[in-house]
Amino acid sequence: MIEDIKRDLLEIYKNKPHRMRHIEGVLQTAIEFGKKFKLDLHKLELAALLHDITKYYPLNEQKEIIKANYSNADYILNNYNDKILHSYSAAFVAKEKYGITDNDVLGAIMHHTIGKANMNMYEKIIFLSDYIEPGRVYESCVKARELAKDNIDLAVYAAIDDSIIFYEKEKVNIPRESYQARAYYKKLLEELIWLKYN
Repeated sequence: MIEDIKRDLLEIYKNKPHRMRHIEGVLQTAIEFGKKFKLDLHKLELAALLHDITKYYPLNEQKEIIKANYSNADYILNNYNDKILHSYSAAFVAKEKYGITDNDVLGAIMHHTIGKANMNMYEKIIFLSDYIEPGRVYESCVKARELAKDNIDLAVYAAIDDSIIFYEKEKVNIPRESYQARAYYKKLLEELIWLKYN
């Protein structure tokens, strides 16, 4: 299946080499994390390869996929900005086209743009790998990459916080899940600090 996905990606992005480089960077970063945390590398490879598979689908096609396949479609379409809808359409394509039913893989794809509260390790790693892969050179990405060397939750918090700040400046829709995720990781980090010093 991996070879089929790679072949499809090369065809989809033959005119967008920067997107293929991004996907390869996410894959490389995710595998490094996976080895560090002793996770299933096959799951991470699937999620990394497929996370952006619908990135350049026409917006109306992405919306149709979401309308037809998600019970909370109205909420998604009214609260998520257009730049992050592909996380939902990509999860659907992963399931329908490639037969992926593993919730770790599908969840990691679905939550790779804004994260969510209490992510499992696969979700955290794909979310963070998408944000800090080597091709990302923005200051906020470099900061999160450095934080991830010592504390993955701190890096996740920083990435969520910076994403919210970015989208607020863009004045686009930000779903409540983003704010819930930021609050969750802020509280988690505060509790860890309290435990360390008490």
